[in-house]
Amino acid sequence: MTENMSRDQAAEKVQEHIDGTLTALPEGAELEAREGLLFASCDDPTDGGAKDRVTASETFWVRGLPAEDNEANIDLMYEYWTENGYRTLHDLRPEDNFVTMEHEEDSFRVSVETSNKGSLSLGASSPCVDPDGPS
Repeated sequence: MTENMSRDQAAEKVQEHIDGTLTALPEGAELEAREGLLFASCDDPTDGGAKDRVTASETFWVRGLPAEDNEANIDLMYEYWTENGYRTLHDLRPEDNFVTMEHEEDSFRVSVETSNKGSLSLGASSPCVDPDGPS
């Protein structure tokens, strides 16, 4: 699926994964952009694809929820992900509030972690895509 996707389409899909995850959180949860949309090079793809491909990613702070509910809110996101076709890549709980999942159909990844100041950070990234879409 992603081999026929442009960077703009990947960026839209990143946002779809973020928006879907947000639906799992209690009312009042809001997203605050951290770094904005980023594109990174896939210069050494492991699947034999073109070397000019990119990944799209974006990370947000989750605002409007009490920090003391972080563990419960991560549980809600994890439950949403497992019920919606994601598989666990990393789950460092309970020692560290960090989880990374990958969607089984499109290989987009989502992650959540708690900063050292107690803020939740939610991110998503695409697999390697052709910057301009299929030729």
